[in-house]
Amino acid sequence: MGLEHYPETNYRDAQNKSARDACHRSDKAWSRQAKLPRAGKSIGELADGRDASLDYHMVACSGARTYNLTKKNEYGELPQLDSGYLDKNTTLVTISIGGNDSRFTPIIQACILAGDNNCADSPFKDHDEDIDSAPNENRDGRYQDKPMKEAVPGLISDLVRTDITSALQKIHEKAPNAKITLVGYPELIAGDASCIKLDVLLPYGFSPQSNVWLKSVAKTLATQMEGAAADAKAKGIAVQYANPISEFSGKGICGDPESIHGIVLKTVDSDEPKIDFPLLGEYGLSAQSFHPKIGGARLYANVLERSLNGWY
Repeated sequence: MGLEHYPETNYRDAQNKSARDACHRSDKAWSRQAKLPRAGKSIGELADGRDASLDYHMVACSGARTYNLTKKNEYGELPQLDSGYLDKNTTLVTISIGGNDSRFTPIIQACILAGDNNCADSPFKDHDEDIDSAPNENRDGRYQDKPMKEAVPGLISDLVRTDITSALQKIHEKAPNAKITLVGYPELIAGDASCIKLDVLLPYGFSPQSNVWLKSVAKTLATQMEGAAADAKAKGIAVQYANPISEFSGKGICGDPESIHGIVLKTVDSDEPKIDFPLLGEYGLSAQSFHPKIGGARLYANVLERSLNGWY
C-alpha cells in the first residue's frame, strides 16, 4: 500500500534510526474500504466524516502474532487489546490473525532460497519463545529441524488454532457484546509463480513444487482458522470465519489483475530489510512484499461485507 500508510505507523526516528513503527496501517485498509450492512458509505468515509453512528478504531499492525494482542507490544505501541477501544459498547470487531503465528515470513524466505527445489523439504527453523506461557516451555520445539511439510501443518493444527481461539476469547472478555469476524488469508500466488525471481543470475524464486505446497498450507490454515472460530463459538462467543481464498482466485501474485505484491524493492520509511527479511537482507526487500495491494484490500473488503450481510 506504500504511500497510503499513516505516517505514525511508517515511521523512523531521525535521531535514533533503530526506533521505528512499521505497523503500516493504511487509509485503504480493508476494514475502511468495506461498507456495513445498510450503510451508504464505507466505514472509512463514515469515520473520516465523524459520523455519529460509528466509533471506529484501527490498531492493526503488520507482523502481529496472537501474543501481540495482550502481552507484548510491537514498535512501542500498546498491546492491541490494551488500546482502550474495546468495552461493553463495542458491537463489531474485525481481525485477521494467525498468518504470522504460522511463520509466514520465515516460510516465504525458505521457499525463495530453495530455488528450483521444493521448499516443503527444507528444514523448519523458527523458534519463538514468546508463544510460551512459562520459562523453558518450548511449545514449538518439536517442530524445529523437521521438514516444513511436516512441521508447518503440525504447528498450525496444534498451536496456531489454539492460540487463535484464545485470542478470540480475550477479545470477547473485553467486548462481551461484540460480534467478531475472523478474516482468513488468500492463496499467495496465482499461476505457476514464474513471475517471481529474486535474482536473475541465481535460481532464487518459487519453484512450481514450492508453489503447490504453499497453496496446501493456505488451505490448512483456512481449515484451522475456521476450526478456531468454531471452538470459540462453542464457548458462547459470537464469531464467524470469513474465507477470502475464492475471492482472490487468479488474482494473487502473478495473477490478473495482480492484487498481492510480489517482491518489492522500493522501500518505505520504516523498512528494515535485514530485520524484516533476515535471510534475504542483502537484497533489500520492502515489508510490502507478499502483502495485498490496494486492490487486494478491496477484495478483503468484499469478503468482510458478505460475511456481515444477514449477521450484523
